[in-house]
Amino acid sequence: MNLRLEKGRNGDFWADQLPEGISLIRVFDKCIMILAAATFILSLAYVIYEGAKGGSQAHDAMPWLALPFFVCGMAFYVRSRYWILLILAAAAMVLWFIDIPETLIFLLLFLIIGAAGVVALVDALQRSVFYQVLRTIEYINVKDKLTAKDKLVAFLFNVPEDMDTRNITMDYELSRTKIPWKEVGSSISLGLMVGMFIWIYISMNPTFMNLSSESSVPLMMFTLILYIPVLVMPWAIFRSLNVRVETNYRDFKVYNGIKATLQRMAVPVIAAFFFVLVAINTSDLYTVGFYIVLSAAMIVGILTLVSILYYWVFEAVTINDIVSKWRMFRPVPVFVGLENDEKKQSWDDVPGTPRRDKNDFGKLTLPEEK
Repeated sequence: MNLRLEKGRNGDFWADQLPEGISLIRVFDKCIMILAAATFILSLAYVIYEGAKGGSQAHDAMPWLALPFFVCGMAFYVRSRYWILLILAAAAMVLWFIDIPETLIFLLLFLIIGAAGVVALVDALQRSVFYQVLRTIEYINVKDKLTAKDKLVAFLFNVPEDMDTRNITMDYELSRTKIPWKEVGSSISLGLMVGMFIWIYISMNPTFMNLSSESSVPLMMFTLILYIPVLVMPWAIFRSLNVRVETNYRDFKVYNGIKATLQRMAVPVIAAFFFVLVAINTSDLYTVGFYIVLSAAMIVGILTLVSILYYWVFEAVTINDIVSKWRMFRPVPVFVGLENDEKKQSWDDVPGTPRRDKNDFGKLTLPEEK
């Protein structure tokens, strides 16, 4: 570890790098992120290419943007040695030959394989950013000059400027016996906030008002909504572990910070949404409303499915890895003093506890400046 004492605006601090062994990323996580990035670039290039031809080709090609999740889901099933792949392949072939609509086959495959790919990517992102975010928040209000990364984290997590964030901690013991539906509901509410951007796009895009493209709209919406869990669920780990900055008053919870940021962003979005409805699509308000309700139902359904899979399969392993390496991040508490913490039980309350005069510890004398 490279230790370097840096002078900040609120005091000096050790500007040390994260320990080498604290990384949570496994080989599988690296493969997932590489596969997701590569397939996203390829699928996006294909959609752009089809869009350059004009007409509705771009909308028809939009389902290809779900390819990263399909590939990541395949990788997860292969790694886990689930035989469900063969069953799904056989079922897809049967559905194809009995003239089942291709859209239905697409939805079934991506609800099963794509959902697993979404969760695998979410888990990889969590492992990638968790300790990086904690280290950034830890010294964000002590540094004299903030980097672009510091400013981004401060904005996303709504970190107060006047708070000493060095006393950051979390809960070490977490045992779940059932799906935390309250946390699932929180993820769904964040997903609906992000979904407002999709609704604005729906209402502003005149292509959605074209009857010839109505058959591809639900499939396109489904593809876009698959990305919502990737945007809102990586932060769920901060809520599960109750990551917080302890103060003498009310603790600052990291997850509440990013939730507040999304809520602030949702206010102007709502205003813009109603403006768009009135100004652009007055003649077809019912069609826009139908797609909004449909997209909201898709968001709720997909986030519920993805959340259940996440809490059932992935969360416990990730939390165990985080907790096992927490002592590397924080070997001892940052603030250690002689005064008792009023929030915790005092040893002075235990009968027979010996008492010692604090003057016995001596007096610290600092040299005078010359």
